[in-house]
Amino acid sequence: MITRKRIALAVATAALGSGLAVAPAVSATAAPAPGVHAAYSCGYYNGTALTKAGQTGSAAKKRIKEVQCLINANTSYPTLLNEDGKFGTKTYNAVKKVQSKAHISVDGQVGKNTWKKLRAGVWW
Repeated sequence: MITRKRIALAVATAALGSGLAVAPAVSATAAPAPGVHAAYSCGYYNGTALTKAGQTGSAAKKRIKEVQCLINANTSYPTLLNEDGKFGTKTYNAVKKVQSKAHISVDGQVGKNTWKKLRAGVWW
């Protein structure tokens, strides 16, 4: 387990022990959307709708939080993203890095192929 994830685990453990709320844990038991061979979900969203910068509304915010959580949990991206539901520069750059590492189209938008890679578990 890399140091960043150990620190995150320690912080989450401490927060739970003190009664503070934390983001949903990644779960391997969440049901994926039809046609998605997903292994992981953070509990915010489990579909494959196109998610990109500039989208607004509660549904988009849930999708963006799911993207941020999956990047934090399932990749070695060097910076933890705030799971705030805002598709800003940090999230955009992280998505592009995921796409590059996964050898899929690098456009900074989370479509079906990117969702599939994000939900595949720790892969880089």
